[in-house]
Amino acid sequence: MTLASPVLSLSNIHKAFGGVVAIENFSLDLHPGEIVALVGDNGAGKSTLVKIVSGVHKPTTGDIRLDGAPVSFSDASSARSMGIEVVYQDLALADQQPVYMNMFLGRELTKPPFGLLDKTRMRRECQELVDELDVRIPSASSTIRDLSGGQRQGIAIARATHWASKLILLDEPTAALGVAETAKVEELVASLKEKDL
Repeated sequence: MTLASPVLSLSNIHKAFGGVVAIENFSLDLHPGEIVALVGDNGAGKSTLVKIVSGVHKPTTGDIRLDGAPVSFSDASSARSMGIEVVYQDLALADQQPVYMNMFLGRELTKPPFGLLDKTRMRRECQELVDELDVRIPSASSTIRDLSGGQRQGIAIARATHWASKLILLDEPTAALGVAETAKVEELVASLKEKDL
């Protein structure tokens, strides 16, 4: 069986912040549906690498290829436009907003003729997604602050799943979770294989 060509290739990635070298020389090929974990001590450069792939930082040297084509992300939105989504350790959720608004944060759906928010459609699409991924929350209208850590993590992963077309990066996805919540997040990650993300 031959492996599909890599969705992401990192070649000789080096990142320095002034005189501090965060990443010395890192190469990796990621294939569709593959789950890869980076393991290392604090300060080893894992989060920096996530930020390079997601367009937050540019590598000092090295090449990034997406589906075989060289890419250079000017910022995080350019990486997102190419199908790369990140779930950061702090989850980047708006605690005072309902789940469905967090799902569409910055990408809100509107309806004509005046461009009003289409809350009904956002709520419905959000509920369908959390049901599909088996993220157990009271409803898509629940406020984020009322959810458990595992539920919040599930929402952040569901949001990334909804918008990603190539790659989902998780930065320490289970760091603040208990055993049961960690198991649920691991199930969610495993389910992403079916979408080749």
